[in-house]
Amino acid sequence: MFATKAIFALLPFAFTQISQGAPSPATLTLSEILYHQSEVYSTPAHLATYGGYIDFNLTNSNPAVPGIIHCSAVGMHLTEMFFGEFNYTCASPAGVATNFTYDRPTNGFTLNQTWSEDGRKAYLASGQGSTDLSCKYTSWTNSNWTMGQLYHTENVDCAPGQLVITPEITEISGTYH
Repeated sequence: MFATKAIFALLPFAFTQISQGAPSPATLTLSEILYHQSEVYSTPAHLATYGGYIDFNLTNSNPAVPGIIHCSAVGMHLTEMFFGEFNYTCASPAGVATNFTYDRPTNGFTLNQTWSEDGRKAYLASGQGSTDLSCKYTSWTNSNWTMGQLYHTENVDCAPGQLVITPEITEISGTYH
């Protein structure tokens, strides 16, 4: 139910009918996928701060969706930061709406994007996929730690990755706003 609400929340138009049909097949390309996470311990027993981010550029091969769309999110779960349960909104141009979820354990993405053509036909592209990210794990421990100093840090930094998704595209007829 939550996923259905999230998909419909993206649609910038009022429904009058849902029908099958679509423009020419499209691909959604995620490029420059960057992942980073960090944990800082101020004492052996105190996690002082933690967080992570996912960042990528998205291109839809359909010419009705102009340019590169930037997507980014901050995650705050312990250990893996993202578990795919939240929808994040991308910075999309006018007439386009894009959101995504990210699951760090599988490096899985789910994407939903809507756009219109000629102000009369609107489309929803939905797809998912996962990618292998090449990540470097680093940690540091202060072996001479005393109160007031940092005790331990852990970081994950991933090299830029890429993923191509062939989405399911549905035509949604309606009045475009």
